[in-house]
Amino acid sequence: MSRSSLLRGASVASLLLAFVPVVADAQQTLPTIEVGVARRAAPRASSPAPAAVPAIGTNGTQSTNAAPGFQLPRAKLPIYREPPGQTVTTVDHKFLRPTPMFTVREMLQYSPGVQIQEGNTPREVNISIRGSGSRFGVGFPLGVRNIMLYEDGFPITTADGTGRTDILDPHAYNGTDVYRGPSSALFGNYALGGAINFRTFSGAEIDGLDTGSEFGSFGYINNYIRAGKKAATASLGEFDISIFASDARGDGYLARSAFSGDQARLLARWAPTPNDRFTLKYLFNDSFSTFMNRSSQNQYYWNPYGTSFGCAIATPANLPFCNNLNVPRNGIFTSALAPLVNQSVWQLGSHLHSQQMIGGVRYEHDFDNATTWRSQFTYNHFDYINGTWPPPKVGPAFLGGLGGPVAIRGPSVGIDASTDITSHAPLFGIPATHYLGFFYSNVKTTNPLFNQLPNIWNYGAVGAAVGKIDSYTSNIGLRAREEIALTPQLTGVIGFSTNWNRVWGVNTVYNYNANGTWRLPQQVGVDNDYWNTAPEASLTYRYSPEWQVRARYAAGYGTPSFLYLTSTQTGAGSNTGLQAQTNMGVDVGIDWTPSHNVLVSLTGFNEWYRNEILTLSNGLVSYQANVPASIHRGLEANIDWRPFDGWRFLAAYTLNDQFFTNYWDNLGALNGRFVMYNRSGNRIPNVSPHTLTARVGYDQSTGDFKGLGAYAEYVFKAGYTIDNANFTSLPGYGLVNLNLHYNRDIANFFIKNLEMYLNLNNVFDRTYIAGSFVMGNTLIAGTPIQTPTLLLSTAQGAGILAGSPRALVGGVKLKF
Repeated sequence: MSRSSLLRGASVASLLLAFVPVVADAQQTLPTIEVGVARRAAPRASSPAPAAVPAIGTNGTQSTNAAPGFQLPRAKLPIYREPPGQTVTTVDHKFLRPTPMFTVREMLQYSPGVQIQEGNTPREVNISIRGSGSRFGVGFPLGVRNIMLYEDGFPITTADGTGRTDILDPHAYNGTDVYRGPSSALFGNYALGGAINFRTFSGAEIDGLDTGSEFGSFGYINNYIRAGKKAATASLGEFDISIFASDARGDGYLARSAFSGDQARLLARWAPTPNDRFTLKYLFNDSFSTFMNRSSQNQYYWNPYGTSFGCAIATPANLPFCNNLNVPRNGIFTSALAPLVNQSVWQLGSHLHSQQMIGGVRYEHDFDNATTWRSQFTYNHFDYINGTWPPPKVGPAFLGGLGGPVAIRGPSVGIDASTDITSHAPLFGIPATHYLGFFYSNVKTTNPLFNQLPNIWNYGAVGAAVGKIDSYTSNIGLRAREEIALTPQLTGVIGFSTNWNRVWGVNTVYNYNANGTWRLPQQVGVDNDYWNTAPEASLTYRYSPEWQVRARYAAGYGTPSFLYLTSTQTGAGSNTGLQAQTNMGVDVGIDWTPSHNVLVSLTGFNEWYRNEILTLSNGLVSYQANVPASIHRGLEANIDWRPFDGWRFLAAYTLNDQFFTNYWDNLGALNGRFVMYNRSGNRIPNVSPHTLTARVGYDQSTGDFKGLGAYAEYVFKAGYTIDNANFTSLPGYGLVNLNLHYNRDIANFFIKNLEMYLNLNNVFDRTYIAGSFVMGNTLIAGTPIQTPTLLLSTAQGAGILAGSPRALVGGVKLKF
């Protein structure tokens, strides 16, 4: 998709308009970030909250006579919006208006409990909530696991539990809700660690046309537009329509990490009558990216960006510094006559080209003022071309088999359907909310696999077919919830979900003889089903307008995917004994709002995992194993403080203490017997024990310099281990970012607002690790002794990606 002339000229037009004189100033308020909106204490009746700091929901007011969760604005929202008792962070994106946003990292890092790692491609990130979802390994698609992802209430996680973040342009969103902790009672399968709902702008919120352009180091540019309007007619009812489109591209900071991507979104709402509402949702993403292979520890330290030593051509001299790959010389099979040849990703032309389309429709009908029926349907189509996939080898090495990574193709096609009813009818005279919903989803995936041809250099032409993956996953279940206002200060909640999941399919491997003739294909078949239930119960007590206390018990579950059930330490094989993982957690939290300028929120959590699925990597393949028992516990803190006019301090901190309580790690067979090591008491890998994001800033609200502001941001991540034996540890880091911005309303002109900003990221040019894998421990050949730390430093299973060096990023926005 080519860049439109409108988008191409956005940045030039914006810079010219920066010199338009300001005729008059409109009243401005500081942007906000709301933490735990549904739990925030009520404002004092004698001191109403100013518009800049809404106390709850969408209108910034809350009745002191209403129990938590029973304010009038929430009654019109779906059950998952601002649920009482749930540990939720709501990030209002007005707070991020002057912040360059390359990925969703920039907004999610202000929610405690969330950790972000770089994905396999430049604009992909992996999201972890309380450590869940961080146990991933080599391969594509990396995706987000153990967290349900939604956009405007429509699921963007497929029925096999995979969600992607490269389809999420952060400029499209007005707010984000992060649900922390096990949430399957509310969101069903795969909400093992929580859920995230990204909310786009409505037409009423845009009310015109917004254009923006971001540009900066490493050839980065992102041009985007937002347009929307709300209207009403006597004959047709109310309409609210918003559209978003963006075009982003760049060279990337790694030696090989160029990317381009186009996105489009539509959100249309129509209310033909006061009791009927239709919503239409559409999302399209087309992206192309090249990428580097992930590094071992030594390769990262010697050559973090792939530029210190040339890696474009694989040679014996650069092998210690570059993660090259072995492929069959003839692109068909491996034998003495056709040996493996070492290749770089440049020579192989490794890349990812993907297209994803998500469409959805929702219908809502009010039977009366207290009862609403909602039904929605979502269609999800994902197609891709990708290289560098782990080889689909079955069992031990075979003659003439595959010798290296392969190319994989799509597509994946899925649907999601639901219907539910919500009633606010009193229960024996007590205010209550009743909810019952039924859900169904499925996804079918067909992935042909091919050898890669050496010395192609362009876009990775493929060789002989080496396998095919055919899989099907479905879910069917129901969810119920009861919210009761026990007193005007106390709300109780009970809920549960039940889900039946089925995974079946065939993983086929094509083998060749030494002379190139076909052998009978080998197949791994799967037909597993899983039945899970998840209860939930919580109490929310508002002691006073300043203090609110909450306690919650909830469970979550996540079933294994087809690839998990056909992956072993040696490649494709039967792993059908893998069980569904479950999480039973307790949250206790307190929210303190001594004034409208201060919010402090603390949450302690303890989660007991059973059969947690751990993904391990040896550098070439990833495989999964159940951990019988482990504990995730910690503390989450959030502070939003405005000490003086114009000043603001924000901080989000997480303490993660996670360890195995029952786990024997299988390191493979020796003399016909498995060698297993006890990992009980060891730290769970790939989870940082401490993370902190903090910001202090100032915005001038009056006078000639009104709209001028600046902030300093600090991002800290402590070091962590990446293997089950805790032999290896990766260093932590602390980054400092600086921002200068200007925002001005313009009166009596066709341009309503002008905003400019400039960010200097990683001011001190720290070299740091932005992504890693869980590395499988191995044995010294012929012995039952674990590979020591020194030798693990060369293992490719570490899967390390360096973070961005110092970068300058700016942007200009116009509102019409």
